[in-house]
Amino acid sequence: MNIEKNNHIKMLIFQCKTFKNSVERTLNDTSTMESGRFSSFKMYAVQYNLLAKNATDVLEIDSSTFVKFDIEQMPGWGDSVWPIQRQIVESVLLNIGFILSYLEVETDFADDSFANLDNFLKTKLRAVIFDKPDREIQVQNAIENLFVGRSWIKGIDYDRECGKFVFSGKEYIPDFIVPKLNLCIEVKLLRDGKKSRIIEEINADITAYSKNYERQMFVVYDLGVIRDEVEFRRDIENARDDVKVLILKH
Repeated sequence: MNIEKNNHIKMLIFQCKTFKNSVERTLNDTSTMESGRFSSFKMYAVQYNLLAKNATDVLEIDSSTFVKFDIEQMPGWGDSVWPIQRQIVESVLLNIGFILSYLEVETDFADDSFANLDNFLKTKLRAVIFDKPDREIQVQNAIENLFVGRSWIKGIDYDRECGKFVFSGKEYIPDFIVPKLNLCIEVKLLRDGKKSRIIEEINADITAYSKNYERQMFVVYDLGVIRDEVEFRRDIENARDDVKVLILKH
């Protein structure tokens, strides 16, 4: 899921929640007579139809997935009684909740998959690296072997050294990308005397990659430099959910 689509979904979630709160306030308002409380029922139906259309478009699902109100056949306020108006408002509330669940599942899936991939590499990667690596490409090859063993297909589930872009005059090419998660993965080999440089590189990468990728993962293969892993990760992740630092010690 690309950044534009993800941002659109988040905006729709915000709009749907705001709209849902407004509908709930109307239904729970006991200070207004029932004969006038639901006078905005038709406006609610129109707004719901718009949100439903936007949701089907961004999720790329069939337009019949969500209920659509027939506004042309819907009676006006003066042509209907309040129980009918209330019924329409209640139906709007029910169905906007249905749309919200679809949108939230879409974002939750990506976040869960991101966490699962982090755990997968954390538990499997070290076991497939037998000799002490002296180049990052050796760690990259091990990661790709794990992807292949997971039945991932290159060019579909993941890709390697593609997605080149320029940021602030510098060219960036991620070691790996996982398109369905809008994720890039960078490998760093940490040797003696290179800790500060590696941290600087990662922080620069975070700034650049944030322009193109929703999520980032840095695999730091440590050859005995890092003493406090929590501190190392904290200095980089800085409480960000979209950046993960995986430290593997040889």
